[in-house]
Amino acid sequence: MRRTDAIRAIAFEELSDRLRSRWIWTVSGLVLVTSLAIAFLGTAPVGVVGASGSGAVMASLLNLAVYLVPLLALVMGAGVIIDEKRRGVLDLILAYPVSSSEYFAGTFAGYAAALSIALVSSFVPTGIVLSVTTGVDIGEFSRLLLLVLALGTVFLALSFLVSILSRDHARGIAVSVLVWILAVFVFDLVLVGALMVYPGEVPPALFGSALLLNPTDIFRLLAFSWVGSAASPLGLATVAPPMPSAILVAALGVWAGAALLVSHHLFHKRLATDRLV
Repeated sequence: MRRTDAIRAIAFEELSDRLRSRWIWTVSGLVLVTSLAIAFLGTAPVGVVGASGSGAVMASLLNLAVYLVPLLALVMGAGVIIDEKRRGVLDLILAYPVSSSEYFAGTFAGYAAALSIALVSSFVPTGIVLSVTTGVDIGEFSRLLLLVLALGTVFLALSFLVSILSRDHARGIAVSVLVWILAVFVFDLVLVGALMVYPGEVPPALFGSALLLNPTDIFRLLAFSWVGSAASPLGLATVAPPMPSAILVAALGVWAGAALLVSHHLFHKRLATDRLV
């Protein structure tokens, strides 16, 4: 079996398994209902009471994505590989002419495809409704959707690393929730605290570099430049020094790539010594 054929077969099997999962469609439905509620009821999620217009609605959707998409991706991958090892499925698959690298790549591809389908099925109907009811620009909404998919892929890659480090599904979920809290809430609170304690003393370059240490802030920075109508309520992104989009896109790629490289290394090493779980 050729390398690409093996990866494709594993990816298709993982995609089929994920799409048969009630959990992923339940969460996808929750995202859809919440998005539609934002479209019809206004901008309460960002605290702009009484505001209206496509910009305010887009800002609400951006904040919804920051909160829900990382959590969905992290919890989705909390037991990846580990569960199949415990059930003996992984050993059976590797008994065929399939390398551990092919299995790892195919598994991630399958999970990423399933996550993308779930997110697209949630956000696209919302975009159609918004284009009809509030006049949301389809181009801006398409860029938002691309950013959402990129954010989900980064946190899915992080979930693989969390899963392999945790060696247990329940522990993986607990650590995933902790990572979500740190990335979505704690990191920005620490930066805001630093700005308040040292007003005017934090160099802009240092502040901008610090934002690159959190993928959710990179998402906000990209949204600030790509989705202009939703720029006003994006928190720290509004006071960050300007950075080229190419650097921000590369930073997201580094986050995903580094997480996958480290998790693949640990997976291969622990599998060789039978210490995966």
